Amino acid sequence: MTGFDLQSYRDRFSEASRALFGRTYSFQTLEKNFAHLRRESNWLTIGHIMTLYDPTQTPYARYWPRPDTKHLDLALKKERVSLASPEGSGWDVAQRVLRVLHNLGLASLVLRFTYPERFAVFNASVASLLQVQRPGTLDLYMAFCKELSEWQRHFRMANVAETEMALWAFFHLSSMTDQNGDAAGARQTFDADIWIQRRRLSRALGPFLRKYGPLELARLLVEENPKLAGKLAGEEHERLLHCAARQFYPHFNTRQKGWAETLLNLLAQDNRISLEEKIMLRKVWNARNQAVHPEGKLDASEVENMIDAIERICCRWEKERCREAHRSTPSGE
Repeated sequence: MTGFDLQSYRDRFSEASRALFGRTYSFQTLEKNFAHLRRESNWLTIGHIMTLYDPTQTPYARYWPRPDTKHLDLALKKERVSLASPEGSGWDVAQRVLRVLHNLGLASLVLRFTYPERFAVFNASVASLLQVQRPGTLDLYMAFCKELSEWQRHFRMANVAETEMALWAFFHLSSMTDQNGDAAGARQTFDADIWIQRRRLSRALGPFLRKYGPLELARLLVEENPKLAGKLAGEEHERLLHCAARQFYPHFNTRQKGWAETLLNLLAQDNRISLEEKIMLRKVWNARNQAVHPEGKLDASEVENMIDAIERICCRWEKERCREAHRSTPSGE
């Protein structure tokens, strides 16, 4: 199967617009009209805002309510919002626009038509396709545009704005009911594109992977996928057993068959763990084996018990090693 063709959906933007709004739009004209706002001598005016709400120019009045023109006109005249921006992230100019307009959708329109190479119209459907999430409004928008720039480069699109347009067209055209199965085929091609799904997965899972350790991730996954959670916990259990072996028995061979059972016996024999703890850790090792073998089965409660035991017993070995290393380090180093 060939990869997803995002460029073809940029060409179908007019088709999607006609299906949804009964007409098409020429955004190139607006881009030319907004281009002068790049200069420091020009400021954003109420005229620019009203152009964006003109139903003959854009469809966006359908999505965002028209602002109080008198109040906004006074605010724009007072603030003298400049959209001039040096090369870079564009954070400052986006912040200035959002601060006076108080609406991400409207602010994104102004930015999109002034700097189509860097900004795009923000909308929830495309954000969902990109799997972009952030807690703050400005953080969300900047992450949205940054992710679009990655798609722009990969699919060789003209700019960030047109990348969003293509994704918007895909979203709506693939959501329509058709007789020929074109919409279903489009979604299948999108879902089958490895680059796309890797990007989406990294956006969805990346924050969790950066924030949580393996045992925390295992606990988060335990209801969704007990076996995967068991693999994560089992790998951390094995790492900590290696840690104990290096700390207490430097010459212990962890490559020998049955090394884990031998190590647990040694730890119990030397009173480094209790007999009860040895029994619990043997169960953890058996659960680890169930997790890594294809025929193995684990339920959520087994994995929860597994994680609890590792946290209560095994994690202390690493903490003890760190304390000993700290004590052995000469002061001042």
